[in-house]
Amino acid sequence: MKIHIGRELWYSSIGVGLFTLFYSLIMTSFGLWMGAAAFITASYFFGVGCPNDKVWNIVGSFVMGIIWALISFQLLQNPTIAKLWPSAIMFGFMTFLALFLQGTIMKFTMVPAWLIAWGTTMVIISNMRITNWPLFIVELYVSMLLGIFFIAYGSNIFSAVMRKIMPKQKVKPGDKTPDEGSQTH
Repeated sequence: MKIHIGRELWYSSIGVGLFTLFYSLIMTSFGLWMGAAAFITASYFFGVGCPNDKVWNIVGSFVMGIIWALISFQLLQNPTIAKLWPSAIMFGFMTFLALFLQGTIMKFTMVPAWLIAWGTTMVIISNMRITNWPLFIVELYVSMLLGIFFIAYGSNIFSAVMRKIMPKQKVKPGDKTPDEGSQTH
């Protein structure tokens, strides 16, 4: 059984691998210890199909997610709110409010991106002691942006360059091309 792997899969795999490698070097060199945030945001961006027309909506939604995490974290510092029922009500209300705001006065936001940034931020701040909040917020946001603008866009640019360097071969009508995905022979 022979399996053919199409060019696009090769280009995407190599591009994501290379730009993840480069990102890891940048992250380590500048002490950005929140590399996971970049991978989460890149994964989200890939998952929604890398929509160029929505990138700024996604970026703005990440800002809202970080703000939501800071608000909820601050509220959880109150021992009464930190209890099971009050915290559940708080999270439920804040989720309702995110959806309501997105549907009314903040139509530019995208709730899934908002919630991903909120959850990512909460995981980090719930599990480590933050000593410099302004620096933390900047590092977190930069990591999230690098996920989109470096890993995702970088790998997409790599794929586009590879398509120009190695264009598809012309195929006779009716023949299947190797780029039509995996085929078994």
